[in-house]
Amino acid sequence: MLKTISIANLTNQAESRLDFLVDRFEDMAEPHDIEFPHKHDFYEILWITKGASTQNIDYKNYTISDSTLFFISPGQLHLFEKWNNIRGFVILFKEDFFLRLFQNKNFLFELSYLDNLHENPFLKLSKQDETALKPIMELLYSECKKVEPTEEIVQASLFILLKNIQALFAAPKQQDANKHHIVIFKKFRKLVELHFLENLSVSRYASLLNISTHQLNAVTKLLSAKTATAIIKERTLLEAQQLLNFSDLTVAQIADKLGFNDNSYFARFFRKYTALSPQDFRKKR
Repeated sequence: MLKTISIANLTNQAESRLDFLVDRFEDMAEPHDIEFPHKHDFYEILWITKGASTQNIDYKNYTISDSTLFFISPGQLHLFEKWNNIRGFVILFKEDFFLRLFQNKNFLFELSYLDNLHENPFLKLSKQDETALKPIMELLYSECKKVEPTEEIVQASLFILLKNIQALFAAPKQQDANKHHIVIFKKFRKLVELHFLENLSVSRYASLLNISTHQLNAVTKLLSAKTATAIIKERTLLEAQQLLNFSDLTVAQIADKLGFNDNSYFARFFRKYTALSPQDFRKKR
């Protein structure tokens, strides 16, 4: 239904197998044949030092400008982007590339700013923040630009950069959230992605995570201010929006696919979160 693009697609090397890329916006060639909307099979970190951009991710609009980090994770729906005299860096990497060097397979899970953990997937950098990150970024960039970059140096430099971003991204409301909580939350989100069409109960998700329902809700409220049920419903809503926009299924067929036995209940559910009926939402596409 929707195309999933690779790093190679963005570099006009569709036949290549690229699992990382670091470049400057001003040096990158315009990608050919990139259709919107699409999804990525890689992590993308944008560091905008000058200029502005508008991004629509999972039906949410974001405007980002000077001195901002912006994060896009695998599987997110990228509906459009607009650039205006952008300067800065783009970092693209696949999970497997990063994890080839490290024994701790939970490391990416422990980074709160990846995998759409936050409502606002960006970080405004202070001058002090930029001063701290710039040498690491320059080291990563210079290694990647070598004729034969050393993969271990790239991975290690990326590790240092990601860890330093995590230190900057630690919001006051998350000071009580330790790595264990973040890992549980992200594993829950991964399970929801795999099973949301099966209408599993919150207690079933908790069982798959080997924790109690109370513990699961405590973690989701701590990290997102939402219940586990709300997160499951949000994923169902996103799927409904995608099917209404990009498939030819009838509303009744979509309701059935999403596990709604009653079309009118699906319509009430959809209107509650979008203020539109499924039919009116489809007319807007």
